[in-house]
Amino acid sequence: MHRVMCIVFVLFSLLSLSTDGQTSRELSIEKAVSLAVQNNPELKTLRYEIDALGAAKIQSGLMPNPEFAVEAENIFGSKDFNGFDNSEITAVLSQDILLAGKISKQVKVAESNISLAEWDYETRRIEIITDVRKTFQQALTTQVMIAKNEELIEISEEFITNLKKRVDAGKISPAEVSRARIILNSLKIELNRLLSEFEIRKSELNSLIYQPDLVIESLEGELSHKFAAPEYDPLFDQLKNNPKLKRYESEYDKQEAVINLEESKSIPNLTLSAGFKRLNDAKANTFLIGAAIPLPIFDRNQGSIQEAKIRFDQKKIEYETVKNRLTLQLNVLYKRLNTLIEIADQLNNESIPEAEEAFKVIKEGNLVGRFAIIDVLDAERTLFELQNQYLNIIGQIHSTQTEIEGLIAKEIN
Repeated sequence: MHRVMCIVFVLFSLLSLSTDGQTSRELSIEKAVSLAVQNNPELKTLRYEIDALGAAKIQSGLMPNPEFAVEAENIFGSKDFNGFDNSEITAVLSQDILLAGKISKQVKVAESNISLAEWDYETRRIEIITDVRKTFQQALTTQVMIAKNEELIEISEEFITNLKKRVDAGKISPAEVSRARIILNSLKIELNRLLSEFEIRKSELNSLIYQPDLVIESLEGELSHKFAAPEYDPLFDQLKNNPKLKRYESEYDKQEAVINLEESKSIPNLTLSAGFKRLNDAKANTFLIGAAIPLPIFDRNQGSIQEAKIRFDQKKIEYETVKNRLTLQLNVLYKRLNTLIEIADQLNNESIPEAEEAFKVIKEGNLVGRFAIIDVLDAERTLFELQNQYLNIIGQIHSTQTEIEGLIAKEIN
């Protein structure tokens, strides 16, 4: 029985290591986004800010504490007042009453602060998601380019093997093999550059998801090769969903609440008091009540009211400034996206198929002596450059689309 329990414990430990360990993983874009949002310290800080403002809202809704005061008169004087026999002792309990709905108006301001903090959180969350998706797409593009270059290297090595056979048979000069190796070496140099770039991209992903112990071996996903340029007007209409603009709904609510609060402060608070007085010389007790209110002759809070109204107008100008900046970004990204899609279509539908066909024809023709080795090498180089250019364009399309989606806070269908 003990032996069985030991085996079970070892198996459970191995299972825990395989499921909980972060040593190796094929990472998907959904998982990368989830980890980034979950682990990002800035988002955690903003969440604490929201919680802190929630506590501030509680405080803003509390009534002022009552005040208790005790006063002794006619003591430690001269003659009949040298002791406590003729003293008067007064105990008073007073309470400030906030008029004009000040408490409810304070709560409204506090609620607006919470709403603004929530929009700050949402703004940063979308920015983080956009950064992660862009970096992931760039890394995925590099991964696909690595696979394509490895395929081209394999084709080139096969081609060089055939050339060596022809050299051994005395049909071509060894110089032709040297020329082919020059192309192969350039492909290998490019592959090494891509491998280095891929490691950099993975490091960037690790820094964005804040999980340094996660070793990313490969990325899960494919690059879509089919794109249709979206209409501009729907994108512009959805720009209003950007949290940097949406937050101004809360900004206006807050400024209105601040104006109402400052106007309420022009009405002074009422202080009510009630107390007990002991007259020791008369051996009598009396009670007292009172009310006090400041006279708003000089200070009617007029400066603060004016400031709050100016702040409201200021927020309207800020909104237009932010909207214009986001609109400009959308215009630039939209034009870039359309240009990239046109280039990708031309490469995919015309240039690359023609280059593939030319390479096939020249390679086969070379075997029967119709084309020189240099023609095969030029055709191979052209095809290699066009394919890499196409993959680069595809990666730029994904990055640009991701930036647009970050602006409109919605995926493009």
